[in-house]
Amino acid sequence: MSCFICNLHFKGCFRDVFNVFNYGNYSLDLVTSNYAWFFSIVMVLVYSMVSFFNPYWMEKVIHPAAYNLFYLLSLGGTLGVFYSKDFLTLFIFWELVVWSSMFIIPLGKSRRATVVYYGISTIGSFAMLYALLLLNVKYGTFEISTVINKLSTDPKMATLFFFLIVMAGLTKLGIFPFYTWLPIAHGNAPHTFSPVLSGGLVKMGGFIAFLITAVLPTSKVFANHLQILNNPYENYILMILGAISIIIGTLMAIKQDDAKKLIAYSTVSNSGYILIGLAMVDQTAFAGGVMHVFNHAMASAAMFLAFAAIAYRTGTTKISELGGLIKRMPVTFTVYLIAIISLAGIPPMSGFASKWLIYQGLLRKGNMFIAFAAFFGSVGSFMYVFRPLAGAFLGQLSPKHKDIKEVPFWMQLPMLIISGLTILYGVYPGLMLKYIAKIQTSLNLPAIGVDGTKILTPNGMWDSWTVTLVFTIGFIIATILYFVLPKAKSVDLMDTYTSAEFIHNPDLYHYSSNYYAPFERLYKNHPSVEKFYDAIALRFKELGLLVKTWFFNENPAFTVFWISIVITAIFMWGDKI
Repeated sequence: MSCFICNLHFKGCFRDVFNVFNYGNYSLDLVTSNYAWFFSIVMVLVYSMVSFFNPYWMEKVIHPAAYNLFYLLSLGGTLGVFYSKDFLTLFIFWELVVWSSMFIIPLGKSRRATVVYYGISTIGSFAMLYALLLLNVKYGTFEISTVINKLSTDPKMATLFFFLIVMAGLTKLGIFPFYTWLPIAHGNAPHTFSPVLSGGLVKMGGFIAFLITAVLPTSKVFANHLQILNNPYENYILMILGAISIIIGTLMAIKQDDAKKLIAYSTVSNSGYILIGLAMVDQTAFAGGVMHVFNHAMASAAMFLAFAAIAYRTGTTKISELGGLIKRMPVTFTVYLIAIISLAGIPPMSGFASKWLIYQGLLRKGNMFIAFAAFFGSVGSFMYVFRPLAGAFLGQLSPKHKDIKEVPFWMQLPMLIISGLTILYGVYPGLMLKYIAKIQTSLNLPAIGVDGTKILTPNGMWDSWTVTLVFTIGFIIATILYFVLPKAKSVDLMDTYTSAEFIHNPDLYHYSSNYYAPFERLYKNHPSVEKFYDAIALRFKELGLLVKTWFFNENPAFTVFWISIVITAIFMWGDKI
């Protein structure tokens, strides 16, 4: 590989092409680019960090050899997606990821989760396949660079291709209305694969959104189309879907008692931020969207790994069944704390930098509705990330967990590495933004301005070092006050009584149960996409039962009769043609 990071000018050419397989007129070619490098680094980081957990869970996996095989296949598939030279190669690697993941998910708790995951993924896969077949008929090629050049002079075909191919990205990202697979699959997958689903595989959808908005690029191809707040209407539709996803993901995350489902819904919300940033294709928000790909991958992986560690020791991820673990698992607590600070967009963690850039882009273009959704998501994230913190780590320790201890060092190590990266790119965001600026330059987009620890935007400047210094001083003051001021008396969970009655079930008295009940009642009867999909599934099931009853019942004469009718009809129809 002569040059792994190349400053790609898409109107020019790709460099460093590798022919992996050649058959007839089709060859399986891979090509490097600076953005492929960025996405692949994110993916490899997540996979490699999670792999430290795998040996400790192998004894709990039904088929460990199969798990390891499909785990590696999914990693290879994602890297193939990022480095594909043509769309057909991309589709092949895309399906490799879908199928390998489909075989891993049922190794957890639920096979229904696999059905839902594959059902939603199929929507995107068929949309992508149809788009590729249209390309081949229209242009006679699948090569990405050639297709992009032809689409730039064919706006109608570009619009059709845009909506078809982006469907695959939306289903994988978990954007409304395709988000329903995330809480089911993430919540029921093996504890060591949930971080990969959220921190890694979901970002494949972000790559498709990146490809179709920035590499196309829509800002130029759709320049003469209807503009909404200086955005082509095609891009604005994506931004609206991202805003809806932020709100839905936030509201649903607040309600969850299972930590894994809570983190899954937070992924829905943060995928909305990524989509909004990428769809704006500007200097500021686009840089924030690309950076948030990394930031959310690290934060969500750390959160999932923290609760995988908790499940390893306690056997549960239910918040209402936990409590007081800060004294038994202090490292896990610290990792989770750093992750949620980043996810909530609080400095000096890296999540603040990317969200701040997205806000700047929205405000600059006057997207007030979407800016409100983004702000609502940030405020709501304080609520849903605090629930596991208070319910699992703070409060009183349950008697059944009094003897647990911290996980082994090799499980702590990946969580600490991820936390270190989160802090590093929060204090020095310019380290990542300088590379993102190179990506923007290679795509002929205005590059984000970085000067040392200062981030320069048209709306103003932010100095990460100054912000970090202020928060550090505040933390030191708070620590001093904690040790100086009187502390509340610590009591055991069973050190209480109710009218002199003995407490039979201490879990019922855990204050994390119904944590936000008053707030949840405000949207208790909200419309549900899940119920809509369940109703459709029920109708198809009833149709299947009807067909089975009439055509394939216990009497074989019925089956033979209807087969004869169908064959006769086909021959008669063929004669007329």
